[in-house]
Amino acid sequence: MALGVTASTGAADGAPLTVAVIGTGARGCELIRALSTIDNVRIVAVCDTYGLHRERGWQYAGPLAKAVGDPQRLFDETKPQAVVVATPPVTHAELCLAALERGCAVFCEKTLGANRAEAVRIAEAVTKHQAVFQVGLQRRANAIYRQAAAMVQTGMLGRITAIKCQWNRHHDWRRPVPVARNHPDFPELDRQLNWKLYLATSQGLLGELGSHQLDVANWVLGTPPKNVIGVGGIDYWNDGREVFDNVSLIYDYVVTPPPARRGTTLPPGVTADPYTVRVTYSSLQNNAYEGASELILGTHGTLLLTDKKGWLYREPVPEEIAWSPRADQQAAIVASGKTLKLSNDPWAHRGTPFEIDASGDDTRDALVSFLDHVRQHDPHTLCPVNDGVLNTTTVDIGNQAMTVGTRIAWPV
Repeated sequence: MALGVTASTGAADGAPLTVAVIGTGARGCELIRALSTIDNVRIVAVCDTYGLHRERGWQYAGPLAKAVGDPQRLFDETKPQAVVVATPPVTHAELCLAALERGCAVFCEKTLGANRAEAVRIAEAVTKHQAVFQVGLQRRANAIYRQAAAMVQTGMLGRITAIKCQWNRHHDWRRPVPVARNHPDFPELDRQLNWKLYLATSQGLLGELGSHQLDVANWVLGTPPKNVIGVGGIDYWNDGREVFDNVSLIYDYVVTPPPARRGTTLPPGVTADPYTVRVTYSSLQNNAYEGASELILGTHGTLLLTDKKGWLYREPVPEEIAWSPRADQQAAIVASGKTLKLSNDPWAHRGTPFEIDASGDDTRDALVSFLDHVRQHDPHTLCPVNDGVLNTTTVDIGNQAMTVGTRIAWPV
């Protein structure tokens, strides 16, 4: 039996669960701060190859934690029961495999791997070691999105017509390098600190931002996409980066209505036949309008989702209209002879929404859930490894589509 399963039995006698964090950049430090607020958890080590990040992570972890620059030393000297991996995705496979071999439970930030092949390798290792593993896709722990997924999957929105996602920012994504450009160490430090901007280490906007939102689509629809087309470019931040500063993609999903799969009564207007849902994703880095949100549109309602609040807009049931071929494009002639104007006002059809509120901290809530699963030896985490494989593949084919300029199918 894998050590990761037996190691967590320390919780039975009241001993704190020992956790190490690998990667102490901005996201890693956020995870360390969250871990430090969770009862019966002891951060035994933090690790980063960059000294300034490592020092900051150690300050958040506290003086009882070790600060090391080599993951091998971390494993050998501290033997944690659980490991949090918050490094660039290009390093995830190496670190997750090393942790699994040493019997650790693993919380790995998205994306699971730099590509599908790496994600599959991690999943195979999780199965081999019977390990507790959770992927850090943030919306899985958010009560608003959990409610939204239940609403979609029970047919409350009717037949899903489309999902629209965007994550817009006005920021160049570039981090300052602590030496001058003419310094001999600048190129190496720039690549290390600004890894998100270079193809060798980054999946770009789709991996860093879109992965969370595409996970919502995979999650609520209950299936991966069939194919994708997309475009992107470096059209504003011409600063030497290699990843696109704007992306636009369309994914095709073929969906079988969940109520039909469960044998329950279908809502009005919904059949049991598979149908196509198109999911659009866009991200800009020079305009922050609308920020980050997902819009799930169904025949009976629409969900507008953000990480702080959701809104449900009910779709009015349309009245039967007798169309006249002589009607102009803006009107329909009904049997009574009156004219029904079709409004083009973008807010005319929204009505009064039902608001979905939730309090909490997605990061902390995700970690609390993961650690509870470790203590209970339960592999069924909020986001298990196979969902991470689906998410990584969804990002992978999207980037391929933008690179080659053709439609890319889901790998068989």
